[in-house]
Amino acid sequence: MEEKQQIPEVKPTENKSSVLQPISPKRNLISYFKEFLMLFLAVFCGFMAENYRDGQSEKIYAKEYAKSLAKDLENDTIMINDVIGQNNVILKSMDRISELVHQGISENMVKGSFYYNAQMVSFSPTTTWNEATLIQITQSGNLRYFKNAELVNKISAYYSRQGYISGLIDADRIKRNTTLEIKSRILNNYHYKPFSSLLPSRANETADSLMHGLMPLQNSGKDLLNEFANSLENRKFYFTLVLSETYPMIKRQAHELILLLKEEYNIE
Repeated sequence: MEEKQQIPEVKPTENKSSVLQPISPKRNLISYFKEFLMLFLAVFCGFMAENYRDGQSEKIYAKEYAKSLAKDLENDTIMINDVIGQNNVILKSMDRISELVHQGISENMVKGSFYYNAQMVSFSPTTTWNEATLIQITQSGNLRYFKNAELVNKISAYYSRQGYISGLIDADRIKRNTTLEIKSRILNNYHYKPFSSLLPSRANETADSLMHGLMPLQNSGKDLLNEFANSLENRKFYFTLVLSETYPMIKRQAHELILLLKEEYNIE
């Protein structure tokens, strides 16, 4: 038998030219700059878009605050006019009591108008400010939404004027306590009752028969009546001041603020 001839194994030759190796292109400075510029523009545009949204939100908030503040100022003006009317009634009553005391009271008898005027001078009308919006924008930092410097200054001045008036009212109330103490020693309670529920805001509701009828006093001592008149004289400075200067000034401030708010934020 012929021996099988062993055929040597032939390994396939590796074709080096068939395998392509990736070649990294060289990057120059321009390509790096372009990449940086694209990234910068993306961040910058995002930043600008966010600022724009914030700016639009602030404008919306500012207009809403402006509307609310203008409404509060209008209500303040109504309230001030009411207080001015009451203060005028009280001031007239002070003058009438002083005139009667100077003329002298004979036989302990007075007209009912004395009791009426004594009731009117018992009051010190307060001012209930519509200040919810004003407090919110001044104490929470939201005043920054108003970009108009003139508007901000006028708001601050108005807020300060409110505090000044409140201080004047507190001072008058302290002096009023003296008036009340002296009044209680002068008036006869039985004759005072028909007048005790009268208010300066409803001063015209008194019947003529009560105003002109003669009534006795509890005590008509000259010194006591003079003390009563002096207590009113001490308070007249306050009423004269607020009626001639303070309330007219804050009304002007409110009016100017309303006009400026409506003009600045196109409020009808």
